[in-house]
Amino acid sequence: RSYRLEIVQHPAKTAEFRDSTLTRLPLAPPLIARLLIPDQSEVAAVDDADLPFLVAQLSLLSSDGSASADISQTSGGPQRLLYGNLVASPQVLHNLQGKKGVYFIFPDVSIRWQGQYQLSVALLRLPRQSCLSCPWYSPLTLLSIDWIY
Repeated sequence: RSYRLEIVQHPAKTAEFRDSTLTRLPLAPPLIARLLIPDQSEVAAVDDADLPFLVAQLSLLSSDGSASADISQTSGGPQRLLYGNLVASPQVLHNLQGKKGVYFIFPDVSIRWQGQYQLSVALLRLPRQSCLSCPWYSPLTLLSIDWIY
């Protein structure tokens, strides 16, 4: 099956955060991509069996889109330029017209240094394999909220 992403909301401007990672401002408005399945209705995307295995990854490119700009070489060594949640899971949401669709949302992404860039969103399908590491955890006791207060 083939898929396509359509950017439905794209940020235009943001402020650099430089080395202040705790006070960084996210892109505004946040980038939102919609999942489309060519030659199928939007309902097919919502009910697609592969949906739990799809993720979208955000990358930063140079202004002309010809090279990756995710990492910058500085005198102090390499630095990541793109910060935040760079991988998004599919969300089934209603658009402004009330129609259901599958969306990938990047609400807290920031860019370290000022400049001209392009954002790239890649759709990836995780392989359906057995668990490579599935540890068993100790039992967890849940207490009543009344007991705590």
